[in-house]
Amino acid sequence: MKRILSLLFLLLTSINCSILGVLQDRVPRPEFSFESLSIKEITLTDITLKMVTSVENPYPVGLPKSLLEMDLKIEGTNLSHISTDLGEIESKKSKQLPFEIKIKYDDLLKLYQKVPGKSLLSVMVDGNLKVPVPASIPLVGGQPMSFAFQKSREIPAVLPSVDIKNFKILMPSKEEITSSANTGTMANTAVSFLEGLLSGKSTTQSAKSAASAGLSGLNLDLNTEFDLNFQNKAASELMFQGLNYDLKLGGEKFLAGAPKEIINNGKESIIKVKTAFPVASISSGLYKTIQSKSAGFDLNGNSGLKVPGLNESMNFNYTKNGKFSW
Repeated sequence: MKRILSLLFLLLTSINCSILGVLQDRVPRPEFSFESLSIKEITLTDITLKMVTSVENPYPVGLPKSLLEMDLKIEGTNLSHISTDLGEIESKKSKQLPFEIKIKYDDLLKLYQKVPGKSLLSVMVDGNLKVPVPASIPLVGGQPMSFAFQKSREIPAVLPSVDIKNFKILMPSKEEITSSANTGTMANTAVSFLEGLLSGKSTTQSAKSAASAGLSGLNLDLNTEFDLNFQNKAASELMFQGLNYDLKLGGEKFLAGAPKEIINNGKESIIKVKTAFPVASISSGLYKTIQSKSAGFDLNGNSGLKVPGLNESMNFNYTKNGKFSW
């Protein structure tokens, strides 16, 4: 009799487990998708990757967390471990979960030395997204659901730098000055002002603004030329497209724009800038800076960037400050 009861108990347990398994299979579960891994931005100090995933919440209650655990590997070397909460997923909604990974060149230097001639590096993200399901969800609640993922792509080997070279502010001819001045007196004042500014002659008061010299009505621009020299000290060739620049001298706004000529030559690119600025805009601070032929500078800008072997066009943003002489 005991044996029959035991068999009946095992049979009922088996039936209940089977029914529970069927019911659990029919309960909706969150759905995960890995949408993209792209290069968001390259700067003078780091590369930023953008990873986009999404999770669909089928339940009438919100999922309080989305816990990301991930290893970042470059050329097989584990570079970092990332652990973060990507936030709540609202009820009955699909949420895109973007995540940015910043890779600093300082961390890549040793790796570059291991593969000195390699222009494209293999990057792999290997991770797990855990979505805790509230205990209030029947049959599946109370336990986190895990979604493993693995994605790889190539990034360029870059260690870029930028310098200002061949800087010139060109002295206009006396004919150009005369034709731009309203009167002969203004023309003479302008000649004296500009000679003091550009030649170093002490024919005008130091640090005098154009306005205080009586030149606010002078319709004359000073032609200016310089090169932005970009170099990559790693293996990738760089091709800049549609570059913009903004240059401050001595903390004052000086020049901004988009140069017409970009010479891409493998790991070196020369951006040739030919522009002008109005004499009437020269402040006393800018006068002093230009006259000294040495200045602290703040340079920033952006461009598109192409790398042979990668089909996409990337964003390149640069910021540099320092001091230079001309």
